[in-house]
Amino acid sequence: MVDAPERAERATGPGREPDVRGPRRGRVIAVLVVLALGGAGVAVTWPRAEPSIASDKMAPPAPVDPNAAAAPCTADDLDVGLAADRTAVTPGVPVRFTVSVANDADTQCLVDAPRRDLAVTVYRGEVGEESAERVWSSADCADADEERLLLLGPDDVDTTEVRWSDARSVPGCEPGQPKLVAGEYTAQVTLAGVEGATSDVVRLTYTVPEPTGSPSPSGSASGSASPSGSPSAGVKDKGGEQG
Repeated sequence: MVDAPERAERATGPGREPDVRGPRRGRVIAVLVVLALGGAGVAVTWPRAEPSIASDKMAPPAPVDPNAAAAPCTADDLDVGLAADRTAVTPGVPVRFTVSVANDADTQCLVDAPRRDLAVTVYRGEVGEESAERVWSSADCADADEERLLLLGPDDVDTTEVRWSDARSVPGCEPGQPKLVAGEYTAQVTLAGVEGATSDVVRLTYTVPEPTGSPSPSGSASGSASPSGSPSAGVKDKGGEQG
């Protein structure tokens, strides 16, 4: 009978190493399984890239470049506007007009708009009709040496204010013009040098209050006869003077 130590010595024998192929192969297979499972877990849990979302917002307009070349504005580029603070006009109360020039084009442009060229003109009657009478214009008394060159970018708006004191005027601003009469008037803005650049028409009604008659001191018409048929006498007025 061979005991256990001898069987082990015979199995190995002199110069022979123990057979460890079984356990080592098991460890290699276990490592591969772990790596495979780990890779599968990474593949499952790895975050997916979000799809790109296209922006639907409009890009802001490009700022005006004062160094860029700009062509003169045309009537198609501009929107000229006119508004009045009131349409019922009475003597002694000026009308305030608001004049606006807007660039409706997609590119910037230049417009020469001194007050002698960007003028509000008032007519008695309807603008454009032969019977219309030109009664006043903001260009008549404007500074002839004023320079006002505007560089308007897309959607830019230039706004100015003009006052009309219900007076007449003529080119050259000559004083001593006759007074206005009651009636219907119209106003419009034109831009000299840009053909067709005009505003819509604003209609005004000019009313002159009628003078009120002053009553006689006695409260009756002056010079009325007394009951006796003779002119009234000895009646004092409010100032205490003899009538």
